[in-house]
Amino acid sequence: MRELNIHDLNWAVRLLPVRLRNQMLKYGPRLVLGGGYIRSTVSGEKPNDLDLFTQTEDDAKLFAKELAEDAKKGDPRETGNALSVKLSPRHFVQYIHRWTFPTPSDLIQSFDFTIACSALWFESGKWTSLIDDEFYADLAAKRLVYRRPQRNEDAGGSMLRVLKFYQRGFRIPLDSLGAVIARLVDGVDPNGVEVLEKFDFKSTLGITTEERWGKIITGLLREVDPQVDPEHFSRLPSTPTEVKTEEP
Repeated sequence: MRELNIHDLNWAVRLLPVRLRNQMLKYGPRLVLGGGYIRSTVSGEKPNDLDLFTQTEDDAKLFAKELAEDAKKGDPRETGNALSVKLSPRHFVQYIHRWTFPTPSDLIQSFDFTIACSALWFESGKWTSLIDDEFYADLAAKRLVYRRPQRNEDAGGSMLRVLKFYQRGFRIPLDSLGAVIARLVDGVDPNGVEVLEKFDFKSTLGITTEERWGKIITGLLREVDPQVDPEHFSRLPSTPTEVKTEEP
C-alpha cells in the first residue's frame, strides 16, 4: 500500500462538499471516504457518489442523521447497505452500514479492484490516504485488475462492477475476469432449495444445467443491483421470453 500523490490528495479534499469535509474533520478515522470518489477526482471526472465507511453501524446512522439535519434534508434514505443523503444534484453521500471496518487499513483490504482501492480520512491534524500499489498504473491504463479480497459480499457484486466499468471504457485481463466469475459461481449452490425457491424454478426443474445456471446467475445479478444499467445499454433482454417477464 502507498499514499496518494499529495496534489491528488489535496484536490480530492478540496472538492469535498463543505458540510461533509467538516464532519470528517470532526470525527477523524471514525469516518473514512473510499472508492469511486477518489478515482474520479484523480482521473479528472466529476465525482457524484461519495461512499463513507465507519467503525460501527451505529456510527453510520449517527453521521448520516447529523449530515442530513445540518443540510436540512430530512431523514436519510435507508437501504440494506447504506443510509443516503442527497446534498445537491451533484453530491449523493452514502454512509455504508452493512459493512463496517475497525481501521482504514481493514477497509482498504476489502476493495475488489485496484482502481477502487483507495481511501482518505483526517487523522493527527492532517489528511491521510491509502491506495493500492497499482492504483495509478491501472487507472492510467483503464485496466480492471481483481484483487481477490477476503470480504463478505453478495454473489455477483464484483461481476456487476465489471459491467459498469466496461461501459466506461475499462478493459479486464482474462485472469481477473476468471477470478471474478469464480467468486460468483462459488457463491451459489444451483441445487439449493433456497435458491430454487427464490427464483421460482420448482416448475422448471426439467431445464438443462446450463439454462438453470444462466437463470440463477441472471437473478443474482439483478438482485444485487437492479439499477446497475438503468438505461439498458448492456442489459437488453436477449430473448422474447425475457422481454415478456421483464419487470417495468
